[in-house]
Amino acid sequence: MRIRASSLRERTLATIASFYDAALDETRWAQALENLSRLTGSQAASFWVLDAASESSLLTFVSINFDKRTIEEYLGGMAQVDPTVRHLLAHPNHSIVHDGMLGVCRDEQSRRYLDWHERTVETRYRLVGQTRLSAQLQAGVALHRSRRVGLFDARDIERFSMVHAHLNRALAIGARIGSLGTLRQLDEELLERSAAAVLLLDARGRVVYLNRTAEALQAQGEGLRIAADGVHFASVRDSAQLQCLIADALASLRGPRFGAAGVMRAARPSGRPAYGVWVAAMPRPSFALTLMRAAVCVVISDPDRRKAPPARHLQSLFSLTRAEATLAMRLAAGESLRSAAQGLGITYGTARTRLTQLFQKTRSHSQSELMHLLLSAIAWS
Repeated sequence: MRIRASSLRERTLATIASFYDAALDETRWAQALENLSRLTGSQAASFWVLDAASESSLLTFVSINFDKRTIEEYLGGMAQVDPTVRHLLAHPNHSIVHDGMLGVCRDEQSRRYLDWHERTVETRYRLVGQTRLSAQLQAGVALHRSRRVGLFDARDIERFSMVHAHLNRALAIGARIGSLGTLRQLDEELLERSAAAVLLLDARGRVVYLNRTAEALQAQGEGLRIAADGVHFASVRDSAQLQCLIADALASLRGPRFGAAGVMRAARPSGRPAYGVWVAAMPRPSFALTLMRAAVCVVISDPDRRKAPPARHLQSLFSLTRAEATLAMRLAAGESLRSAAQGLGITYGTARTRLTQLFQKTRSHSQSELMHLLLSAIAWS
């Protein structure tokens, strides 16, 4: 008996240590799951991250002892109708969840999942431990047992509770490390040095990051308002157009046009030159545990604040002639083609010819697409 107790302590300590190892290095979650499975007498296990703000919800899923096809089907649609996943999303503060808490699931989605599970998955019983990392982010592990081994009883749940506190701490540590890593990937120093206002939004359009320029621009009271529910302009029409661009960027995350971006101009109440606005989808962070889960980037360029890049900057970037670059700079500043032609002392026909050359060299197919490229170049200059 003494040997068994010693062995149990060793397995428990090894499991706890593996949680903290995984917090420091996310590639080690599979080993942590192996240790936890052996400790709890489980046949399979998974590590997951849920985002209540995401349409797909299940952002990360690492598993052991499930066949590849089962996991593909689960992530391909069955996770969205899984009663356990739905319970976790509805009860983010339930730290430990097991089959006995779910009751009898009678709705159509649950029946669909249970029918699939009966045909496809060898395991039958589940025990889940989770922690709530932020208002919408949850993470945890799930243990799975076969019908032969049987359900998790009160003793199993008590034993799991002993290591769950360490799991919570490890997940919190991992989230902090992942958030710092995500910021490094975004190059925070570059964001803070940018002459443009940079805002990162989550999947619900809420601001999760803004640089100092964005704070200063809002403080001017010149038609930009950054609130808890997102970014707004003084003009109702401009705000509506911005929301459309954000919605398009979010939609691109789920479709073939990933990274698609849009541009617009936003008027200022004072009548001074309009803001240039650039909106694009963000790539998913490589860290599973990160509180900095940005989905959309909004860049707002203020003509009064930025220093116009020299013509040679655009020349080098797009292989333009000096004349083409000069016209491009005027268009990017908000001038119409006719106004730019007058300012440069050339005919409207000549300006049109140069605009056609700009289309060819930047591989743009419309003036709005050209403005997107020019505003992008200027915003980050």
